[in-house]
Amino acid sequence: MKNLYLFVVVALTSWGSFAVSEKPINSSNWNIKEAVSVTVSLNNGGNAVKGALIKIIGERIVIGAATSDESGNATINIASYGGQLVSIEVFHRLYKNDKLKDVKLETGKTYSFTLVGKGETIEEIQEGSEAKVVKTQGEIEEEKREAEEAVIRREEAVKNQEEILKEKEEFVVQREEAKREIEQAKKEAEEARKEAEEIKNNSGSLSDEEQRQMESEMAAREKAAEERAEEAKKRAEVLGVSGVGLEKAKKEAKEAKKEAEKTQKEQENAIKDAEKEAKEKESAAKEEEEKAEKDRKEKEKAAKEEEKREKEAKKEAKEVEKEVKEAEKEAKEAEKEAKDAEKEVKEALKAADKAEGYKEKLGKLDEQLKKLDDDRKKLKDKQKKLDKKAKKGKDIRNDQKKLDEDHKKLDEKEADLDDKRKKYLKKLKKLK
Repeated sequence: MKNLYLFVVVALTSWGSFAVSEKPINSSNWNIKEAVSVTVSLNNGGNAVKGALIKIIGERIVIGAATSDESGNATINIASYGGQLVSIEVFHRLYKNDKLKDVKLETGKTYSFTLVGKGETIEEIQEGSEAKVVKTQGEIEEEKREAEEAVIRREEAVKNQEEILKEKEEFVVQREEAKREIEQAKKEAEEARKEAEEIKNNSGSLSDEEQRQMESEMAAREKAAEERAEEAKKRAEVLGVSGVGLEKAKKEAKEAKKEAEKTQKEQENAIKDAEKEAKEKESAAKEEEEKAEKDRKEKEKAAKEEEKREKEAKKEAKEVEKEVKEAEKEAKEAEKEAKDAEKEVKEALKAADKAEGYKEKLGKLDEQLKKLDDDRKKLKDKQKKLDKKAKKGKDIRNDQKKLDEDHKKLDEKEADLDDKRKKYLKKLKKLK
């Protein structure tokens, strides 16, 4: 862009020089009356055109010239103007040349031109480039933001996996604790069964054989008691013991039997009580065992449920990890797209710089072609003079030969400039 501004300054300088070097006004050609001052206003799409060369030409002679200012205006003062028709010509390398023909100048009047651009203006190129850069930067920032979000999601996924591992360890501890509690409950139940068995064994409960043996011993003792009573009766008779004593002895024997039956009854009740207590303890032990078994099953069920949740959490973690990888992949692709877009912007700016360079060179070629046109006009004027001499019978062969050579040189220069012009136009076309 700086090159373009520099070119404009150089161009203005060269045009200014060119204007000064134009053929001076021959005041004898007009009837000079008075001075005039006119304003020429230039715009392109409503925007002022600065730095354009403006010429007022009468009879192929420049009678006034100026350069448009910031506002696109140029005031041209002509010291002597005879009212003849003139043309106002406008030249600017970025715009097509324009001309107003057969104009009679009037003091204070403004002549307006709407110039047509040869290509994009500086502002258009800058605005288009800036728009692309802003858009691309916005897309890059968006892609970076999405990439950062993908990294955050990945970190959250890793954190969740650590929490899942921690929970798993807690579940293992709980499961082991449940197993220990179950083993303890089994141990307590076994001890309760053993205790009940011992109580049952030590409670005096008798088998059928023991029961028959005890009855046999009791019968033997009763028989012995009867034999002792008979012997005592005989001794009493021998010793003269009275019947009262026998009655007393019988009474005592009856009381002894009663006491024995009572004692045996108490023993039987004790056995029944022991059996009842043993059954109660066995029942309590069984209930404790069932409770321990139920508790074990519940805790095993809880442990299995926790293990199931753990598996589900692991599965979710893997899915999250997969999503994170996909997001990372998408982020990389987005970053690549952003880089490609940035590359396109750089290439577009580079192409724009090249286009400016080609346009600058084309502008110079246009100036050279314009100079050739002016030289061609001069040669035409010379040809007219030679034609007049020829009509008068003068020998113009040498002059004509020289003039033809000059025309040929101009043709060669013009062909060379046209070839260069085609080359730059072709390069510009490739940039589109």
